[in-house]
Amino acid sequence: MEKILLINGISPYMYFLVIWLMRDNTEIQGLKVFVVIFLIQLFVTLVLSIISRDKAKLSKIKMINKFVQIPYYILFFAFAVAGVVFGMSLMGIGILFIPVFIAIDFGVFLTTLISEEICTIKLKTEGRISTGRFILYLIGNAFYVVDIVLSVLIHKEYRRG
Repeated sequence: MEKILLINGISPYMYFLVIWLMRDNTEIQGLKVFVVIFLIQLFVTLVLSIISRDKAKLSKIKMINKFVQIPYYILFFAFAVAGVVFGMSLMGIGILFIPVFIAIDFGVFLTTLISEEICTIKLKTEGRISTGRFILYLIGNAFYVVDIVLSVLIHKEYRRG
């Protein structure tokens, strides 16, 4: 069942492809459907992460997803910076793009953050990590690059047990 969550690794690429194909047709209805599908993805991720019986497999899948998403984040960051810089040259409207880019980025980040936090909570409830490490993992999971390192460490914690 946890393998369904592998789609979270490639979903940013699929969403980017859909947006790229919709660039000529900016129907609001199409964007609404896009948002609804994304919210369903987040809900399914939350539910499957909670009901997952094999948290070791879940930790491995979210670690894989994080590594698969690295090129996406690099491209997204470059695109966002270019969009803001270009917009700033047009009488400063680039500042208006920042909240949109942050919302998109946070949404994609949530697809892996949810399961990582649930794995961390499960490690603590099983008594496999200390309170200090638990807090470090919970907070560290919310920071880029640190979350990748922590995903590897969390997976190692599950492999040990």
